[in-house]
Amino acid sequence: MSEILDRLKEGAGQVIAEVDKGGKLQAAISSLRHQMAEADRKRKIGLVRQQLRDLQGREAQAINALSAQVWALYEAGTLTQPELVSLCRNVQEIRAQIKDKERELEQLQPPQPAPVEDQAGPRCGQCGTAVVPGAAFCQACGARLTVEEKAAPALFCVHCGARLRQGARFCPQCGQTV
Repeated sequence: MSEILDRLKEGAGQVIAEVDKGGKLQAAISSLRHQMAEADRKRKIGLVRQQLRDLQGREAQAINALSAQVWALYEAGTLTQPELVSLCRNVQEIRAQIKDKERELEQLQPPQPAPVEDQAGPRCGQCGTAVVPGAAFCQACGARLTVEEKAAPALFCVHCGARLRQGARFCPQCGQTV
């Protein structure tokens, strides 16, 4: 059986050598194989990179979920690990500093004039010019016009009924996913 295979290989080699007398066919085949191998390698690299990005995204989501859970336990007063309590207190201190700076910024900025409206319709709060209803900018001075935003509806946990902050993923009272 091996003799037959050896003869077939030898015959195929002779046919290829006969057809490819200048060596160009073998070089083209070799080049094509190299290009295919390189394309396959690049495709695999791209696939592994995408899988790595997906895993990194899942890791970030898991860390966010973990931190939300720890924060919920801290706010509920049930967090007992001193290291985590210390980190949560640090976050609380930073939040207090942020609020202080926001108040300081409000005091430093001049008060914005209230938009004036009369029977002619809405007016620019900056220059007082009548503006087209629904416009985003004043056509006279270019100031951005304020748009009244509707208040977000209050959200409550379906498990315990505690009030939730906008965008919360976990209940601060019972820790359940919302």
